[in-house]
Amino acid sequence: MTGLLLFTCGVFAVGLVAVIYGTLAKNRWGINLGSVSCPRCNTFLPQVRKPRSLQQSMWGGCTCPNCGVEVDKWGREVNAVKSPY
Repeated sequence: MTGLLLFTCGVFAVGLVAVIYGTLAKNRWGINLGSVSCPRCNTFLPQVRKPRSLQQSMWGGCTCPNCGVEVDKWGREVNAVKSPY
C-alpha cells in the first residue's frame, strides 16, 4: 500500500513539474490564462473556445473567426505542414 502511494505521489509530482515548466517555456503542457489575439488580423479570440480539431481539443488553441488562421493557446500561428510522402 505504501509503494502505491509513493508511486502515485511521484506521478503527480512529475505532472506538476511538466505543467510548471510548460507554462514558463510556453509549450503544449503549459496553462495560459491571458487573452490571446490573432497574429494576422489582431482580433481578440474568445476565452471560451470551440475546438475544430483533435489537436485544439487536446492542447488548446482555436481558429480565428475573422481570418480563419489556426492559433495555439499562446497566440502563435500553427503551421500545418503536410508531408509530401
